Amino acid sequence: MTPYHIGLDVGTTATKACAFNASGEMIGIAEREYELLHPEPGAAIQRPVEVLRAAGEALAELVESTDGQPAGVGLSCPMHSLILCDENEVPLDHVITWADTRAQAVMDEISQEDRRELHRITGTPVHPMSPLVKLRWLLREDPALKDKAAYCYDLKSFLTKSWTKKAALDEQLASATGMYDNRKGEWSELALTIASGEAKNGFPFELPPVLPANHELKWDKEVAERLGLTGVPLFLGGSDGVLANVGSGIMEPGDVALSIGTSGAVRTTHGSAEVDPKYGLFNYKMKDGLYVIGGPTNNGAKVLEYWQGLLSGHYANVGELIDGAFTVDPEDCPTFSPWLYGERAPLWDAAAAAGLEGLRGHHGPAHIARAVLEGVTGNIVNILRKLEEVVGPANRILASGGFTKSPEWVALVAVRSGRKVEVADAAQASAYGAALVAINAQTDLEASRSDL
Repeated sequence: MTPYHIGLDVGTTATKACAFNASGEMIGIAEREYELLHPEPGAAIQRPVEVLRAAGEALAELVESTDGQPAGVGLSCPMHSLILCDENEVPLDHVITWADTRAQAVMDEISQEDRRELHRITGTPVHPMSPLVKLRWLLREDPALKDKAAYCYDLKSFLTKSWTKKAALDEQLASATGMYDNRKGEWSELALTIASGEAKNGFPFELPPVLPANHELKWDKEVAERLGLTGVPLFLGGSDGVLANVGSGIMEPGDVALSIGTSGAVRTTHGSAEVDPKYGLFNYKMKDGLYVIGGPTNNGAKVLEYWQGLLSGHYANVGELIDGAFTVDPEDCPTFSPWLYGERAPLWDAAAAAGLEGLRGHHGPAHIARAVLEGVTGNIVNILRKLEEVVGPANRILASGGFTKSPEWVALVAVRSGRKVEVADAAQASAYGAALVAINAQTDLEASRSDL
């Protein structure tokens, strides 16, 4: 039977299990969706057991429906999630996702000096998305959690514990917690103290061991049988953003990945463990000697969806709104600041708000649509400029996400950035990056054995 490798991409609202052949072609996919819950303003949480069930079902369906033999599985999970577990490693509550902004309430408690130092050593800007800030907020809301909880995990740790009986966290996700010193390769004493109020040796929770992306895990026998993966190696993998670079072949600064979907991001790969915080960029570890640098925005196509809803009498869907935007002169339009949902890069201000300025009596729906499109695009280009200040000019931008369905929007990004923009052909880049981790790990293992 022809072998294939699996990349399991566990996302914020869905899990995708993807099968790739030796040529990198995706030959199978199985998907399961789940809710992102918003029980109160600012909350964005998941039911951990629901995510676990969905991931298992997607894997089992993929194996059942794909011709050939699975040869290895790599895991991709979203960054910045947090789960506190009891002494039996059972979650006490929901998964708090990257999109949860309630921790804004404690931001003023962290000094600007500490924010800069934490950003420098961990590569993660101090922001409510960060597990460091989330943990500080949780403990302020419920100080008794220091006695109730025993483990500080994330979604990857929870999945690995459930499937292998041993929790593990990869270096990529660890470096996105805001609590991991990229340069030293260990949990940061300063970060743990600020997160919990306790020095490193008094940190009240056990953290998962941090291991390389190519670390092989051992399936629990019953789990492997249920998923149809008995005897198939499982590799720890990494984070969705970093693995998207791997899957897209973005391995040096001249190539930049730009994605605009509901949210957006600009990323490239370079070799420095530290970046000056003044640029407002994240810097997450990929593996020894390589880091993914860039900036995410909360305000991608979600902003266009908001305005399409307000202008639904004129535009039936977002595609029509985009088409309408290109019927007017951009010089004769209002100016739109796109921060409807707070902002990460380049502001790192969860309380940021949007604004429409320069609106005049002759402006119609198309003028507003163009202002919105220009505002979202301009914000992405601003992030790109910060990135280029650090790593040099982008020779090529690989575009992905829903915005690539509009050739006009892609062309606008090229004009505004002054850079060559190509639509990426890597389907499910994060999943493929996870599969590549499994492929490369097995190749390395076979090579080492042949040298014996």
